Amino acid sequence: MKIVVFGTGYVGGVLVSELAGRGHEVIAVSRSGKADLPAQVAAVTGSVHDPEFLSSVTAGADAIVAALPALSPEGSLGAAVSALLQAAQESGARLGVVGGAAIIPTVLGGPRQADTPDFPARFAPVVDAHQQALDILNSAPENVDWFYLIPAGEFGAYNPGTRTGSYRTSSIAQVTNEEGRSLLGVADYAIAFADELENPRTHRTWLAIGY
Repeated sequence: MKIVVFGTGYVGGVLVSELAGRGHEVIAVSRSGKADLPAQVAAVTGSVHDPEFLSSVTAGADAIVAALPALSPEGSLGAAVSALLQAAQESGARLGVVGGAAIIPTVLGGPRQADTPDFPARFAPVVDAHQQALDILNSAPENVDWFYLIPAGEFGAYNPGTRTGSYRTSSIAQVTNEEGRSLLGVADYAIAFADELENPRTHRTWLAIGY
């Protein structure tokens, strides 16, 4: 497939490498164009908020991936998702978005992680940005196929984990282990994302990933 990935940070860089390693044609878009990426990847400098650039770089794409921060100087994730939905509609590409765990229940029938007593208030703007992005996706034109892939609750650069090649999924709440923890390494998240691109099973909804 021809896959255009927006964002080459903590998650995006690993995802680009995973996709390129599987033989896909990968275009990696970043604001600097300086990411350390596999030689076969086309690194492109540009912004998701530049309509002319966006239309050009996604032309002929089979899939578009948003691995972008929830908040940036250029705009929120919601604004980026709106722009990418338009590009997906024009190109016929499928849109995949790297999600955030705090906006889904920790357990079936329970509150969102963001609404639990111990959730740090300082992350509220990030939560709001992810919720807005998902709301925008849910309002997307019916002819656009998208998925929002949510990593574990304890996911981030502080806990990169090691590659295992295995993961579990849930469409109702965070994936937790026997101790009740929601864990996932970044390499295994990239595997799950690439698997979904290659074998689409999640359509116009979110899916949680964890061990």
